[in-house]
Amino acid sequence: MSPVQEVTPRVSSPSDSVLSVTPIEVPQKIALGEYIFYRITQANPKLKSIFGIPGDFNIDFLEHAYSPLVLNRGVKLLNTCNELNGAYAADGYARVIDGLSVFISTFGVGELSAMNGIAGAFAEYSPVLHIVGTTALACQQLDSKNRDYNWHHLVPNHNVFEAPDHNVYKKMVTNISCVQESLDYDMDANRQKIDYVLKTIIQERRPGYLFIPCDVPNLEITSNWLFSEPFSAASCYKNSLESNQVLHQVTNKILDSFYKAKNPSVLSDCLTTRFGAQKQLDSFINILPSTVKLFNSNFGRNVDESKENYIGVYNGNASSTHQVQKSLEQDSDFLLVLGLFSTEMNNGGYSFDLSQIQNVVIVHPDYIRIDEEVYNIKKLDGERLFHIGELVENLTEKFDASKVIANTPIKYRYEPSAQHVPSSKDSQFVSQVKLNDHFNKSLTSNDLFIVETMSFAFGVLEIKFPPGLQYLSAHSWASIGFALPATFGATVAINDLNSTRRIILVQGDGGAQMTAQELSSYIRYHQILPNKPQIYMINNDGYTIERKIKGATRPYNDINGQWKWCDLMQTFGGVEGKTHNSYRLENVEEFDSFFSQSMLKNKNQSSNTNNINKVQFYEIIAGKFDVPRKVDQMMCKRVE
Repeated sequence: MSPVQEVTPRVSSPSDSVLSVTPIEVPQKIALGEYIFYRITQANPKLKSIFGIPGDFNIDFLEHAYSPLVLNRGVKLLNTCNELNGAYAADGYARVIDGLSVFISTFGVGELSAMNGIAGAFAEYSPVLHIVGTTALACQQLDSKNRDYNWHHLVPNHNVFEAPDHNVYKKMVTNISCVQESLDYDMDANRQKIDYVLKTIIQERRPGYLFIPCDVPNLEITSNWLFSEPFSAASCYKNSLESNQVLHQVTNKILDSFYKAKNPSVLSDCLTTRFGAQKQLDSFINILPSTVKLFNSNFGRNVDESKENYIGVYNGNASSTHQVQKSLEQDSDFLLVLGLFSTEMNNGGYSFDLSQIQNVVIVHPDYIRIDEEVYNIKKLDGERLFHIGELVENLTEKFDASKVIANTPIKYRYEPSAQHVPSSKDSQFVSQVKLNDHFNKSLTSNDLFIVETMSFAFGVLEIKFPPGLQYLSAHSWASIGFALPATFGATVAINDLNSTRRIILVQGDGGAQMTAQELSSYIRYHQILPNKPQIYMINNDGYTIERKIKGATRPYNDINGQWKWCDLMQTFGGVEGKTHNSYRLENVEEFDSFFSQSMLKNKNQSSNTNNINKVQFYEIIAGKFDVPRKVDQMMCKRVE
């Protein structure tokens, strides 16, 4: 077999766009490490950055990222400050790139540190491949015969008379990942395992594991498999008779109920977007008559909120307003829920009430419920009859607006009004409602808006988003500290896409103290990230949402409130005015003055590139006990 000649874009540096096309001869045999990196780029051609932290069990594998074959794919390795941050960053990258991301860690100490972030990616449906470099197969085989052997990073067996278990950590992740495979010396089996892991992660939109013993990456594998077997994540049921029949049946049933409804409504939830069907959703929403009411869920926020028939955010008792809640629950006779994500943070503390709606259709990636009839889209073998995007696309193609009898004009649409009322407290801090007013005015089309799990997050549903804005959060897993490193990953993704869209992070001080060191990555990678975020650091001196739950003045809800936030970037090696700009805004007057001048300056500039190439860091002094009013509404109903 002669060497394969591959023609791929070649980049001269990690930050460059495609400069030329260079033929690369691929040898008949390549290292398994090269094969894995290459296959990853075939599984997600948009992926240009891989996150990781080196350790002695993964270094041989990492070395293969620098081979000419892999570099020719335009892929670069980026370090994060620790493994937890790396998992968060990979999650943020996956959300923005809308596909597979990768994080690489080392055996035991590294992978366990990342586990919280991987569990969050599982809970939030984010397709992260976690590659772990493990002890050598030779060591594992030796240890099975010699109980006295043990290795660093490996916990000893609780029974001193038994050999250590090299799979002890692998066993921990079976319930927080959708697939786990370990490579060995069998190359034919390895290539199948690699494809199975990649396909499963992409199909499930959840994290998976690939464990690579440290004596395996340098072994040779046939390169021809990369080209003779094109990677595909398509379901084995795609275009099958069963798939087509069920798709046709559910589409007709949904549309039949839709056409007969006098007051139809559509509630869009987040799983439509998280399963990669945003474009199909947009197309479907755009063909609906203006008499069809549109709602976003608290997590979704993926329907254009500028449309004339958009009503507001439905979140049970914590909806945008009571009128929004009533419009869906009491004034609808048909409801189509697309991409349902069920958790108390997304349904008003289980105060959703659809009981008065005559016909309800719930579309989940795994099933479709039409009134009381359930169609299991996900089969016992784990594959789906069709993708949620295929259903939405089919609804769009078959939708006949002339059959819709609904002609009732829209009576109510949520329009935010100024919430802030001047008071004596304005000289002490910037209130949560003042922040809402600010973002209602300042957010623009196609922004990436990232919000930490924090008190401010409860009020976001009162902010009306402009068209094309992407809302990134992790409020189901709700691990504070997520958003800051996730923003780094999202920033890398936006730059990999050569996008100039604005990146805006709202971060709480308590969560930031968990993961603050990732701010230094903007300094380290300053040259390859021309587009950088605006960071609103909300300094309310502790865990304000916990103060609302219990222990308002207890010291367990306090943090070290003396951090010099505006000095952090400089501490990490940045240069004020060159790598970042930092501002401390202590009260409403300073806040208004600064942002009014900032907005005026941006309007007078033909381009704001002078700002986006530096981190804009705003420390906002907020009220220690000040929370959005929606906090009370979210807590009004709990499942006992």
